[in-house]
Amino acid sequence: MSAPDESCKAQRNLNSAFAIIMGLNTASVSRLNQTWEKCPGKFKKLFSELELITDPSLNHKAYREAFKRMKPPKIPFMPLLLKDITFIHEGNKTFHDNLVNFEKLHMIADTVRLIRHCQSDQPGNEVTGGDSAELRACVHCLHIIDNQQTLFELSHKLEPRA
Repeated sequence: MSAPDESCKAQRNLNSAFAIIMGLNTASVSRLNQTWEKCPGKFKKLFSELELITDPSLNHKAYREAFKRMKPPKIPFMPLLLKDITFIHEGNKTFHDNLVNFEKLHMIADTVRLIRHCQSDQPGNEVTGGDSAELRACVHCLHIIDNQQTLFELSHKLEPRA
């Protein structure tokens, strides 16, 4: 079976890949040194590659460049798109001297076009379904814990502090 983040990369689903990387980077998971040491090298390498793409420095420059190179259909990291739209909206007046600020509307339209482009299906660029049934079964069995205190308790139970 492939790693979930590898499947996300193959499916061009950067939104889910970001979620997985951010989950693995939480303090309660990243502190598990003994567990990380047992991970096969290929998964550590893949994690490092995807971690570089999720680096927020320079306004997510690495992600934006990798995303531009990806052919559609692809799923963008939605929180970043929403942040971009919010900054466009909040950072630019809708009217200047009672005239419509078309520059602002063009920037919003460009972002909407980007989303529509992500949905386009270009011939010869199909996403393979590969392990989709296996991946679906894996995701279906996940138990979500979103309480940080519970996560830390489980983390310390698995690997107590030295």
